[in-house]
Amino acid sequence: MYRDDPLDDEAELRAVIGDAAVDQLLDVGGGAAVAASVDALRLLQGWVDDAQAASWLCAPQRRLAGRSPVERLAQGADEEVEEVLRAYLAAQS
Repeated sequence: MYRDDPLDDEAELRAVIGDAAVDQLLDVGGGAAVAASVDALRLLQGWVDDAQAASWLCAPQRRLAGRSPVERLAQGADEEVEEVLRAYLAAQS
C-alpha cells in the first residue's frame, strides 16, 4: 500500500518538536534519525510533558558539546544521545 502522508510516529514527532526539526533529521540522517528521535520522545513522554520533551530534544545540551539532541541524532549519535537522555531522566525522579 502506498502512503504519501507521514507515518504516525513522524506526524507525532512533528507535532511535538516541529516541522523544521524533523526536516533537519530527514535531510541529514534520514529515516533512521527520525526513528531514533521517536524512540527518545517515547522515553521522555514517560517522565515529562510534550513541551518539556520538545525543549530537551531541541535545546543545546552541555553533555552533547553544546549541540541539541536533534542535531546529534541527525548525525547518527544515537548511543551518545541515549546516554545523556538517561542521565536527564534519572535526574527527573
